[in-house]
Amino acid sequence: MPTAVAVGLLIAAAFIGALLWKPIAVLAIVVLVCGLAAVEFFDKVTERGYHPATIVGIAAAVCTPLAAYWVGEGALPLVLVLALMASGVTFVGADGVAASPMPNMAITSLGIVWIGLMGSYAALLAGVSNVPGLDNVGTDTLFILACGVVANDVGALFVGSAAGRTPLRQWISPNKTLEGFLGGGLATIVVVWIVSLQSDTWNDVGEALLLAIVIALLAPLGDLVESMFKRNLDIKDFGTVVRGHGGVLDRFDGFLFVLPAAYYLLQVLEPFAS
Repeated sequence: MPTAVAVGLLIAAAFIGALLWKPIAVLAIVVLVCGLAAVEFFDKVTERGYHPATIVGIAAAVCTPLAAYWVGEGALPLVLVLALMASGVTFVGADGVAASPMPNMAITSLGIVWIGLMGSYAALLAGVSNVPGLDNVGTDTLFILACGVVANDVGALFVGSAAGRTPLRQWISPNKTLEGFLGGGLATIVVVWIVSLQSDTWNDVGEALLLAIVIALLAPLGDLVESMFKRNLDIKDFGTVVRGHGGVLDRFDGFLFVLPAAYYLLQVLEPFAS
């Protein structure tokens, strides 16, 4: 636990420093996280018997947030199409159908979409702060989002440990409970409201509540989906960055489902951020 806390504080310090400096520093962190998470994902699925187009998958997971930041969301379909084509070329060059091209292309695409595409919305949010007059909009959103996801994890952990009785999805993760889900949601709403009081972007109570609800619903869903994948692969963690506490993908799974929703919520509530 002390090691996990120390690593968490180090990540938080780096993230806050990047937010306070320049959006491109946030992009660097996003690219690093997506790259490391992709390495973990493709390493584990290969270990469990799949044969994905690993180089294509990792390259796409890194290039997707770069394209999103520099070109915008319009670049995302092109990156995905090119990645699918590159994956197809990889398996067309195989010796025969024994290479299982369909399931292996499918799992390659899963890694690209889950990590690269969904993670790229952090780069899109950071890029909003490059728009003249919107200096803090994207970085404020990312900071509040990060606080909300962490609060959700902590609230679910403490309430679930103290009062958890009803499994949320027994077959996926017996330790995740309905009581923990509700506790995490309450913690998210409280923390997002407190942090939003200091924000010029999310200072409307109704808008901050909508963001908190998005986080409270989708962060646990992201965590459950990752747990479902691990159950399917029969593994405990995707990585070992912090021994006993998992890898990069294990730590950032809750963010992946929240990021796209937060980005589009911002577009709806603040159309000037488009």
